[in-house]
Amino acid sequence: MRRLVLTVFFPLLTVFLAACDLLNNVSNVPAEVTAVSATPAVALTLTPAVQSTPNFVIAATITPTDNSLIIWLPPAIASRTEAGAVTLSDQLLAFNNVHPDLEIIVEQKPTTGQGGALNYLRTGRGVAPGVLPDLIALPVTQLAAAANEGLVFPMEEFLDPAAVDDLFPPARAWAYNADHLVGYPFALTDMLHLEYSNTITEPVALTWASFISDTTRHMVLPAAGPDGGRLALEFYLAAGGNLTNEAGQPILELDPLTTALEQLYDGRANGFILQQSSNITNLADGVRLVRDGSTDYALTSSDVFLQSTTTDYTPQFAAVPGLDQPLPALVNGWAWATTTPDAGRKALAAELITFLTTPENLGSWSRQSQILPTTPGAFSAWPNDDVYAAFAQNELQRAIPMPLTASSTIMAALDNAVFDVISLNKSPAVAAAEAVAAVGS
Repeated sequence: MRRLVLTVFFPLLTVFLAACDLLNNVSNVPAEVTAVSATPAVALTLTPAVQSTPNFVIAATITPTDNSLIIWLPPAIASRTEAGAVTLSDQLLAFNNVHPDLEIIVEQKPTTGQGGALNYLRTGRGVAPGVLPDLIALPVTQLAAAANEGLVFPMEEFLDPAAVDDLFPPARAWAYNADHLVGYPFALTDMLHLEYSNTITEPVALTWASFISDTTRHMVLPAAGPDGGRLALEFYLAAGGNLTNEAGQPILELDPLTTALEQLYDGRANGFILQQSSNITNLADGVRLVRDGSTDYALTSSDVFLQSTTTDYTPQFAAVPGLDQPLPALVNGWAWATTTPDAGRKALAAELITFLTTPENLGSWSRQSQILPTTPGAFSAWPNDDVYAAFAQNELQRAIPMPLTASSTIMAALDNAVFDVISLNKSPAVAAAEAVAAVGS
């Protein structure tokens, strides 16, 4: 008898209840359901010829057994969209068909804070190892630290390293730590690019100087939020800036940072970048100004674009112009990692990773979840006429792994510097000098 157990946290319960509604073809599911009959949806990659009926259980607590596979997912993955939650549920049920005696337990956990997944892994080993996960989805920026702490385990014995070769370059870079395969990235996020009005017919310039020279056009960017700092970081790296010194300590270098900030200052000083950018804190607010006709261009990201595009309005998009060519985008992402030292459970977790990341399954889930997949093959499950998918593939081939977390001292210094130059409160040279000093202090 199969059981797929989803333990969820309010207020995310409604998303999974909706997923169950669709899977079970019922209109009302109580808050706690046991032994609900469900028939899997359309057969997926590994569905046997004869399907039996699994039990689909939503429980307040979990009671793992020797035949359990425990998965921890962050809400950003498990409940990103209702359609994505349904697709993931379908795929887990299909995997369950291949392992009829297996109980899959899916629990949502945040990735940061006192109640975060890594905190539980650190403290739970000696207290309640039986309820710790076998498989976990982590931000890619946490993979190396988790591996160094022994919280996730190498997978090269169970997961074909050749599969890593299929990943886009930034995802491939995250997969390994100290020559061990410690994670398999499956989703890419935060790819910055431009969104612009459908009324514009001319192509976007390849260089920033040419782009901002047309002062009949205007642009907004979130200079009062962290995405402004990320744009400055892309310019800084393109100008040859380093983020660590020879001793491995964080640094910002004055000359490349001044060059980076000059690009934004020049666009603001000549009126191309609108003054209201100083009051915008997030990408979505800037995008709304393009869509209501208030401006021509806005800085956006893959996540905002995919989650806000509607069938009746598909805006245009382009890479951000750079110093001498379009800027390579800095990207974040999510990765699967095994968190059990047990060889048998690790092998089963790796088998599930392989199943969930086939081109068909990863492609279907990523499309329904409005997130970019980590392999070119997964895009084959997206519509053939999706021009954004073609654009994203090209951008991901030249993208760079985001080297910093949002809470780093460097990002805080860049955020402040961008606000100062876009507000015209400080010159690029002064703002750069202050940022360099803030990181070095």
